[in-house]
Amino acid sequence: MRIKFWQIGCVALAWLTPWCAHAALGGLPFAAGVSAEVDARVASYRSVQAGQGYRVYPVDLNNGTLVQEFVDASGQVFALRWSGSGLPDMGMLLGAHLPTFKASVQAAKQAGKRGGPVLVQSGGFVLLSTGAMGAFQGYAYLQALVPPGLNVQSLLK
Repeated sequence: MRIKFWQIGCVALAWLTPWCAHAALGGLPFAAGVSAEVDARVASYRSVQAGQGYRVYPVDLNNGTLVQEFVDASGQVFALRWSGSGLPDMGMLLGAHLPTFKASVQAAKQAGKRGGPVLVQSGGFVLLSTGAMGAFQGYAYLQALVPPGLNVQSLLK
C-alpha cells in the first residue's frame, strides 16, 4: 500500500489540530466557541481592553484564576499574565512552550529545589511563576513577538 503526499498532510493536520484549536502563547487569543476544551475551563470571557499597540483579552477560569492575554496587532498572543487561587492549566496557556517549562521544573527538582518561584528563560521564551496554594501569579512572554517600543516587564508587573 502506497501512502500519498496528501494523506501525510491530513495526518499532520489532524495531529496539529489540538495545538491550533485553542489559544496559547504565540497563537490566537481565547475566544468563546473556538475550542470545547478551553470553553470547559473558562468561567467567563471579559470585554477586550485596548492598550497602546496591543489588546488585552481577560478570561476568568473555573478555578478562580484570571488570565490576561496580551495580543499584538496581527492577533498573536505575545504575553500572558495570571493570578488567582488556582494554578492555570499551563499546557492550555503555553502550548508548544510547555515542554520548555516542564524541563525547567524538572531540572529544578533534580537540583533539590522544592517550591519557590519558577523562572524560565530559553530562546526568547520567558516565564515567571510564583505563589502557593490559594495565591498563584505569573507571566510568560515571547520576546520576538513583543511590539516594538513596548516595555513588556512594566506591562506584566
